Amino acid sequence: VIWKLVQCSRSKREKASRVHEVIVFNELGEICAAAHMRNNGIGSQKPHMSPCCNAHCSLRNVAKIAEQIDRAVYSIDLAIFTFSSLSLADALKRALQHGVIIRIISDGEMVYCTGSQITMLAQLGVPVRVPITTNLMHNKFCIIDGVERVEEIRLLRKLKWMRPCYSIVISGSLNWTAQGLGGNWENCIITADEKLTATFQAEFQRKWRAFGKTEASRIQPK
Repeated sequence: VIWKLVQCSRSKREKASRVHEVIVFNELGEICAAAHMRNNGIGSQKPHMSPCCNAHCSLRNVAKIAEQIDRAVYSIDLAIFTFSSLSLADALKRALQHGVIIRIISDGEMVYCTGSQITMLAQLGVPVRVPITTNLMHNKFCIIDGVERVEEIRLLRKLKWMRPCYSIVISGSLNWTAQGLGGNWENCIITADEKLTATFQAEFQRKWRAFGKTEASRIQPK
């Protein structure tokens, strides 16, 4: 009984510490950019940074998203309209190197736009699907270690035991581009809320099946 109470207490503390955060990108985010360029080198795409006195720092906000990608254990499912950020692409490449399974859903036209990181990731073996329609795939959300997806991976690998992990969803108005991350007024919610992560995961699964005719092997540069 005592052990059960200890486990329950630990579980409550662990859940309370999970991320629930709103990130705002605005006109104040780049006032520290020159200092970061001096400290990190011109053109640096480092996802992590030293302390910054600017509470609205765009680089800090990008690092918060990269931090969640870095904590992925099994899966990352990304539905994104446009994706050209080198920092976040590097975070996804690190995840691949750690054995995380990544899937991407994007817009049929934006996959091939100049600077798109989606084609690069597809060339690294990341499966990419797009809708065959004139309607835009305008979603911007990322699910990390979604419960439904992790269970699917467990069954595919025939595993009896899985490493501890919990679901995160990253969603908002934000496209993963230089303009979105450092020029526009945008919002991004990062949360471990179980209902929200399950809802986003279910929608990704539904679209993934619906867009099944566009396998990764067909996503090639035009």
